[in-house]
Amino acid sequence: MPFIECRQLVKAYSVSGHEIVALRGIDFEMERGEMVAIIGPSGAGKSSLLNLLGGLDIPTAGQLVVDGQNLLALKGRHLTQYRLQQVGFIWQQVERNLFAHRSALGNVILPMMLAGVPFWQRRKRAQDLLETVGMSEHMRKHPAQLSGGQQQRVAIAIALANEPKILLADEPTGALDRQNARQVMSLIGELRERYHLSVLMVTHDMEVARYADRILTLRDGSLGQDLTHDDTADLLVDEHGNVQLPEQARIKLHAAPTFAVEIRPEGVLLRPEIEELDGKTTLHDFQDAPPPKRASFLSRLFGRKSSPNGKGA
Repeated sequence: MPFIECRQLVKAYSVSGHEIVALRGIDFEMERGEMVAIIGPSGAGKSSLLNLLGGLDIPTAGQLVVDGQNLLALKGRHLTQYRLQQVGFIWQQVERNLFAHRSALGNVILPMMLAGVPFWQRRKRAQDLLETVGMSEHMRKHPAQLSGGQQQRVAIAIALANEPKILLADEPTGALDRQNARQVMSLIGELRERYHLSVLMVTHDMEVARYADRILTLRDGSLGQDLTHDDTADLLVDEHGNVQLPEQARIKLHAAPTFAVEIRPEGVLLRPEIEELDGKTTLHDFQDAPPPKRASFLSRLFGRKSSPNGKGA
C-alpha cells in the first residue's frame, strides 16, 4: 500500500459567488521514505495539496489516505493528533514557523508541550534537534537575532519535534539565497535518512526540486509530466547569447519554422507557430481562440445539469 494515496482529489472554493477550483481530480501516490518535489508556478494548487495532506483543510471530493488513515474520516481530537504528531510542516514565511517572542529552544519545545511530552523529555529532545541542525550555539536567541538560513534550520527542528512520519515543505528555500538554499536542502536530505522521513516538497525552483527522488509538475490544479529524468530545463546559452535547446525539445519542435515568445510570471514560453498551406489557419489561432462556455467544474464532475431557470436540477 502506498504511504500517500490521492484519488480524484478535488478542492474548490467559493469566492464572491464565483467557483475557484484549486485542485482538479488529482491522482497521486507516494511511497514510504520517498522524497517527492512538486514544481509549478504560483497559484497552481501546490499549497492547497499540502494543506489537504497536512489535515489543515478538507477536500471537496475524492479520497485521501496517509499511512493507512482515511483523512476524510478523521474528526476533532483525532485530526488534531494527526496534525500535531504525524506531520511536520516547514513554511516559507518565518512567521508561520517561529514565534517571535520565544527563543529557538522555546520554539522547538512548544509542539512537544502541546503533545503532552514530559518536561525533561521535551527539553532534551529540543536540545538534541537544535544540535543536529547546527543551531546548538544559538538556541537562546530569538528569531529576530537569527539569519534567514538559521531561522529555517530552527523551523526544521520544530517540524521534527514530535517525530513525524511525513515532512511537508512549502517553498522551504523561497526566502533564502542560493548558498543557504543548498545548505537547507542538504540538511533535509540528511535528516530524511536519519529519521526515516517521507518528504513532500512544493517549489517553483527546479534546482531545489532536483534534491528529490521524483519531480512532478502541477499547473492549473492538475498534475502534469514527470520531470525526474527530463533535461529539457537545462538550456545552454552560447557566447553569442543564443539559446541551445536540448535534443528532446528540438525533436518535438522541429516542425515549427517560427516561434512566439511569451514572458510569463513563471518563466519564458516558446510557442510554435505553424501555418497551414492554404493560409486559412495557424496553430497560434487555435491556442488563442476563446474557450467555449462550460458548466462549472464540479457540475461536470458530479454530472449535474442546469435546468432552464438556471438552477441545478
